[in-house]
Amino acid sequence: MLLRRSRIFRILLLLLTISSIYILLQVISTKERLPRQEIEMRKMRNNARDNNITIDENIHKNKTDSSLVRVLSLTFNSGLQSKRNEVLKVQDSLRNSSSLSLLPEKLPYYTHHIINPSLLCVPDDFMIVYIHSAPENSKRRMAIRQTWGDKKVLGKFKTKLLFVMGVVNNRHVMDMVKIESARYNDILQTEFNDTYRNLNSKAMAALRWIATNCHNISYIMKTDDDILVDIFQVVKHLRYLQQYEYARQNFILCNVWEGMPVLRNKKSKWYVSTEEYPNSTFEVYCSGSAYILSPDMPVRLLKISLKVPRLWVDDVYVTGMLVNALGIKHTNYDSAYIFGVSNSLHEISKDIKRKIAIYHVPQTEIMYKLWNKLNERMNHPVATRKVLK
Repeated sequence: MLLRRSRIFRILLLLLTISSIYILLQVISTKERLPRQEIEMRKMRNNARDNNITIDENIHKNKTDSSLVRVLSLTFNSGLQSKRNEVLKVQDSLRNSSSLSLLPEKLPYYTHHIINPSLLCVPDDFMIVYIHSAPENSKRRMAIRQTWGDKKVLGKFKTKLLFVMGVVNNRHVMDMVKIESARYNDILQTEFNDTYRNLNSKAMAALRWIATNCHNISYIMKTDDDILVDIFQVVKHLRYLQQYEYARQNFILCNVWEGMPVLRNKKSKWYVSTEEYPNSTFEVYCSGSAYILSPDMPVRLLKISLKVPRLWVDDVYVTGMLVNALGIKHTNYDSAYIFGVSNSLHEISKDIKRKIAIYHVPQTEIMYKLWNKLNERMNHPVATRKVLK
């Protein structure tokens, strides 16, 4: 009887030991399965201490990491097709991380969009051209749409077109802009008075919209509605530059102006007071007629604008003060510009090497004539194939 009781006791003791070990293993396993988000947050705190990273940047990075964890868990359980879909979501998230989502929540120059086009840029697009216009300049916009900005022409080069403007105190003009926008879907109208003194607001509104909607393309071009762009030559030149690393980021291509005097004549619409700009000459900047940016530039310009005092002259401010504050050197494209094209179009006949790509055309009638000449010159099958390569 005693022997039997001893065996039962040993069996119970063994079971108790096994149970204790099992409970201990469960506790250890539970500790090891801490939430991934908590682990990542600890890593972010350590990185913040080591590298002086800001709290806001850590939160943004942690959100990116968390979204990646969710993608991995979903793809594990959802099969190959789901995996592909979620990977695309991660890629979009990573692209967004280099766009406006990295900026402070409140930016200067933000205003409400009265007309916000449904225009979308996709990674396959090569370039977007945004054009500073005024609400009353409908004839100029139409001339561009019917010449170098024709959708069929731009479509060959995977290029989008956008007109940017403010508002005017003319109900009829504003109504006509709405009708025009409904037809062409290429107008961004923002809530600021469209005057020369608000050119800076127009420039920054355009950059913000592009940083949000078109950060995933190769190039961004700014121009005015009295400019004709030889899109054939511009695309050809950019595709040549694209093979070099320097032309893919921190890049601005333009007609570079150095030592330009500040106009102190109060009768001039370009008058700048000494309080606005104390120096007698402007720092290096681009002609506002046209300049080309790499896709990272809108975000960089918006961020640095938080630290650089505003100047209403948009080309001086954006391409001069902001670009110089970033320490970015302008790439010279002076040979491509011609200002004040005459009715005789004599300038084209002199351009034997076809270097000119940016034409200042004050009159819309001349724009049509000039485009016909350029189109004839480039419509030859051999010439077109060279550009499309």
